[in-house]
Amino acid sequence: MFKVKPSNLFIMRVSLIFVALFVWPVLTVSGTSLEKGVRQQMRCKGSSPTLSVRSSPGTEFEEIAKISTTNGIVVGDFVDGWYRVSVSTSVEGWVSGRDIDGCDSGNLVFMGKTENEMRDELATAGYPFAGTASPDEILRVYSSTAVDVDNANSKHVRYSPGTMSLFTRWASQVSPDNSLPHYPRPQLVRSQWLNLNGMWGFQRASTGENPPFNKTLSSNILVPFPPESALSGVMSHIDRAWYRREVEIPSVWNGQRIILHFGAVDWEATVYINGHHVGTNQGGYNPFSFDITDFLHYSGVQEIVVGVFDPTDSGEQARGKQVHNPIDIWYTASTGIWQTVWLEPVPVTRVDYLRIVPDVARGGVMLETSVVGDLSSVIAHLKVRSKGKLVSSYSVPVNQNYFVPIRNPVLWSPDNPHLYDVEINIVSNGTVVDKVTSYFGLRTISISHVGNVPRIHLNGRPFFHIGVLDQGYWPDGLYTAPTDEALVYDLDMVKHFGYNLVRKHMKIEPQRWYYWADRKGVLVWQDMPMGNNWSDWGKQRYKAELQQMISNLYNHPSVVTWVLFNERWGEFDVSEITEYTKSLDPFRLVVGATGYADKGVGDIVSYHSYNQIYFPEVSNGEARILAEWGGLGLPVDGHLWTEDDLRWGEPSYVQPVTDTNDFVEWYRKYVDQIGLLKQHIGLSGAIYSQITDVERESTGLITYDREIVKVDPRLMRSIHSFLR
Repeated sequence: MFKVKPSNLFIMRVSLIFVALFVWPVLTVSGTSLEKGVRQQMRCKGSSPTLSVRSSPGTEFEEIAKISTTNGIVVGDFVDGWYRVSVSTSVEGWVSGRDIDGCDSGNLVFMGKTENEMRDELATAGYPFAGTASPDEILRVYSSTAVDVDNANSKHVRYSPGTMSLFTRWASQVSPDNSLPHYPRPQLVRSQWLNLNGMWGFQRASTGENPPFNKTLSSNILVPFPPESALSGVMSHIDRAWYRREVEIPSVWNGQRIILHFGAVDWEATVYINGHHVGTNQGGYNPFSFDITDFLHYSGVQEIVVGVFDPTDSGEQARGKQVHNPIDIWYTASTGIWQTVWLEPVPVTRVDYLRIVPDVARGGVMLETSVVGDLSSVIAHLKVRSKGKLVSSYSVPVNQNYFVPIRNPVLWSPDNPHLYDVEINIVSNGTVVDKVTSYFGLRTISISHVGNVPRIHLNGRPFFHIGVLDQGYWPDGLYTAPTDEALVYDLDMVKHFGYNLVRKHMKIEPQRWYYWADRKGVLVWQDMPMGNNWSDWGKQRYKAELQQMISNLYNHPSVVTWVLFNERWGEFDVSEITEYTKSLDPFRLVVGATGYADKGVGDIVSYHSYNQIYFPEVSNGEARILAEWGGLGLPVDGHLWTEDDLRWGEPSYVQPVTDTNDFVEWYRKYVDQIGLLKQHIGLSGAIYSQITDVERESTGLITYDREIVKVDPRLMRSIHSFLR
């Protein structure tokens, strides 16, 4: 195993890892805290770990004791405050002869308070306990920087992220009042909406349990972060759970239909409004919604209860690389709500969806405006603008395809990601009843021969796809990025490195990620998340979620390729599924199976090559892509997911490197070999694995916390620029 210090690396940006918002759990038991001047017995699993404290996250650690297997420690002159404990090995201890939770690095010790004093403060904060408080109960209350918010149960609670050592710089911006506040559906925008992200009531559930209507739940969670994540404030794996929130509908929405939207819930969500079941959705990656109008009270507080269930890798459903027990290339699960929850008022007669298909040959787009409601005397008035300038204005019929010409059309590409803005007014009997805005890009993606070699063409010209694999994980939010700015950062770095493509691997992102890919000019290969051991039910679920994914992402110009299966994981009926995908979307490329399992169907034959750059001979008419390569392992001390039981450099296809220079040498050698493949077999693209480290994988160009850029992007760009 090779590891390097950050000083050996090119550093793009460094910011404080520990910021004022971060709070660690209390090292205590049954309400008893460590006290000044009291000898505390500690039992160690290692030899002589060091205990040190600091008075606030911005100050230096001060060593106060060496801990051995026989000696206790005496807490120093730090009273009435919070202090982070840093130990060099896992420690077990006990207070007054009673076992306590582990004293691992990152725990907090609260000193100078007696048990009665702590209980009094708990009661003042709204937690009167008949007995002594448990560590979990104390954790929910104590925080030196906690934020008072009105939660789902209409009482003041405190929010603190969970315990861990690896946060991104954006985590400090996350709070109950600032939890992914941006509009979640950029492809179909209305002016009125209500974001329901923030603190919800939360508790574990059991099979067959009745919904907790009109009850205060046992804990709270910051939506939309999954409970396994630190930013949720829960940080525990939960298969079944209840969410509860109370909300008041704005009075200005009276007379409209009220739609409750979920960006995504993994995997099953059962939704209740005011004690009534309104619907159940299965599928962990795609948005869904319910019209809840008929279940609402005329005025006042409305109760939302959501029951979630996620079997993760014990089920057959599509779940990507999530597992109950993360190891190697398999990652922490994300249960329940993990994308924005929001309310929207809509008129009875309204736009349901838009379908926009570029027609570059004729200089315009095919537009279908799907409208529901009273369709008598309904027409759509649309305006198309380019950088604010009106370039097209038409009145078109609804619920049918209609060609809209564009004056002097400008094509979308990574070098010029030009987007057109669309405004659509639905008019009924001369009155505007609904207004939405959207956007589109004009581009084509196809396979054409250059000589005798099939190659990928963008806008009618050969275009080499030089890209990176992106797993879409975050150390603090797991499936959920901490902020919109975090999403933008990753895509900006893709461009800075000189890449033009991202392969979104085994995960479907929120719509805002694709919105930014459209705006930034990043091509997207979109994987369908895998499942396993498909029964007939599982196969039908796969096809249903595949159809939902394609429909959801259909209008994004950045998305150019659908990837159906990866390395035989959960593979079935590849030819049939490929044809099914083509029937759903004939305007994009399809990879039936990537890696080592090409079936000779689809548009592209892709191969994965790590230990050496190699491509097998193929005789069909598919274009050729090296869909995974590289895997250069360069772990950075202080920026790792875990320091225990590290397996960096595994599996065997990952090449460990010693430092930046070694990384560059290997990268240059691989790129030169890719250049030869392009020259001799007409290779159409190559996708490096990967843009960031992920949990136990250190093969990223950037560390998992996005703090260390391992190699100068300008140097990387200069190495592979000849491929474009």
